[in-house]
Amino acid sequence: MEKMQRTIRYLYWLIVPVLTLTIALGIYYYPEPYKFFQEFLSDLGGQYSTNEGHVNQVSSIIMSVGFGLCGLIALIVFILYFVSDLRYKYLKGSINLVLAFGACLIAIPHDKGNLLVLHTVGAALFMGGYGIINFILQLLRFVRKRQELPDKKSFDFYLDASVVILVFLIILILLIVFIPSEITHNPILRLLSVIFQKLVIIVDCIAILLLDLDDM
Repeated sequence: MEKMQRTIRYLYWLIVPVLTLTIALGIYYYPEPYKFFQEFLSDLGGQYSTNEGHVNQVSSIIMSVGFGLCGLIALIVFILYFVSDLRYKYLKGSINLVLAFGACLIAIPHDKGNLLVLHTVGAALFMGGYGIINFILQLLRFVRKRQELPDKKSFDFYLDASVVILVFLIILILLIVFIPSEITHNPILRLLSVIFQKLVIIVDCIAILLLDLDDM
């Protein structure tokens, strides 16, 4: 079982450099200055740049391939959970399947024909799935460590509690503002959605690196 846990943890960790490299290369090859806290990551994957309308072929391909790889990783994790004897394997596996499905949809350029709805659904599923699986893993980690040391409230206790709360709040706020922003196109809600989209990725990429083998 330890070998399975180790494999799953490595796959979770692999998402971090894949996402980081995808976004970094997407920004580098984007044909106009990318406003990190004002534009969605989806803008990097469009066929044309958002503001000036330049052809965006290279960045679009990079984003599609990168998120496609994330989807493949999540699909492999889903399969590994379902054939394993790990705790809560069906819950964790199901969320990874949602994550994989969302990554495949988000790989579709948002300005490709009439496929914006599919891309938007994919973005919601991927960001929501990544945030929720992180929250569940962090929460189970917190509960497990408290059961092992029920009376000891050290620095680790407060760190784990803070990570659980932070991961939960960020994904909750993103889900609260993202859906209304897509419906109403309110500029304030859109700005909040962009900011919290980035925060979910940054915080969750850091949080997932903190997981132990027993947290898988």
